[in-house]
Amino acid sequence: MAPKPRMERSRRPRHLSRQNKPLARLPPGRRISSSPITIPMNTTPTPLTADRRKWAFDQLLGTIKGCGSHGQLVDVRDLLRPVLGPDRPLVMLCPHADDGAITAACLLHEYAVRRGLPVVEVLVFAGERNVAAPWLNDQKKITVREGEFRLECNVLGAEGVCWNLECYNRPGYEPTDADLTKVVDWFTRRRPGAVIVPPANDAHVAHRVTRALTAIGLVGAGLGDALVLSGWTPWGPLPQPNAYFTYDGESERTKEWAIHCHASQVLLTDYTQYCSHLGRAYAALTREWAEGHSLAGRAHRKDDRFVGVELFQVETFDPARCRSYPPDPIQLALGILSGKIAQESGEPGPAEPAVARQPVAAGV
Repeated sequence: MAPKPRMERSRRPRHLSRQNKPLARLPPGRRISSSPITIPMNTTPTPLTADRRKWAFDQLLGTIKGCGSHGQLVDVRDLLRPVLGPDRPLVMLCPHADDGAITAACLLHEYAVRRGLPVVEVLVFAGERNVAAPWLNDQKKITVREGEFRLECNVLGAEGVCWNLECYNRPGYEPTDADLTKVVDWFTRRRPGAVIVPPANDAHVAHRVTRALTAIGLVGAGLGDALVLSGWTPWGPLPQPNAYFTYDGESERTKEWAIHCHASQVLLTDYTQYCSHLGRAYAALTREWAEGHSLAGRAHRKDDRFVGVELFQVETFDPARCRSYPPDPIQLALGILSGKIAQESGEPGPAEPAVARQPVAAGV
């Protein structure tokens, strides 16, 4: 009898094989999401009359009105210059320990080391999740991640602050009254001149809660003159980037070093090459705009030394984004601080003019 062919064993990633655990399988009929997605199917489309057709086209075209000019990108340095100072730091709100390195390591390093301005990284949630070290208990895993965070801050020259909010261990990251008091007190005491937060369309709940807590801090401290920047994250690309930060090869190596400070995460997902390729792709796009378009209505600075770009979205008040679902907490905060949203109604006033999305300082 001929021997049976030997079955090849599928290989798993190294960090998974070390755990010596089989990949979990969902039981039959079980979905990952508790709320299944259903796509309505209209098998009998209703023909549109001429008036209905015109109305539909007007509604669709109305969605792109007031979006601003094509290709309006500004150097974020020009926007940060008037809002930062010795007593108005640049603050990066990090839902997780490595978010600052991934989103804005080059920007943070330039302002902290090369310009000597105060830069603060705030670790909003100190947690033990995704630490591939089963021999450590939860508390030691928290210590590991906090240690990696502080090491990254030392590399970038930033001040590291850990909030350790209670909402990390609550369903949906719902903050307690003590959490809100801590956030508002911190914003009142430090008075950031500019903040960097995850984007509004971020898929990670911790990132969305961080954005909401930042809005609460701005409103609670009355910081209507603070510049709000949304930064790129792997969980939420920027919907409408309008500001860029160019960096050279030395800064790129600093970003790589900062990412590698988080050894517990690099074993799971190494964002070094990902961020490098993305930054260089953004740099190519920025050069394309510089050659074919006018950045911010003027000639782009001649600087061929930069190898990568970190993109940002400067947040300005837009009434339409307050009415979206879910509404953007940063937009609500900007409307409240500027007096464009009344406390009674919570809606922009009827006489509120359309606001073009121009990258200017928040509250202006």
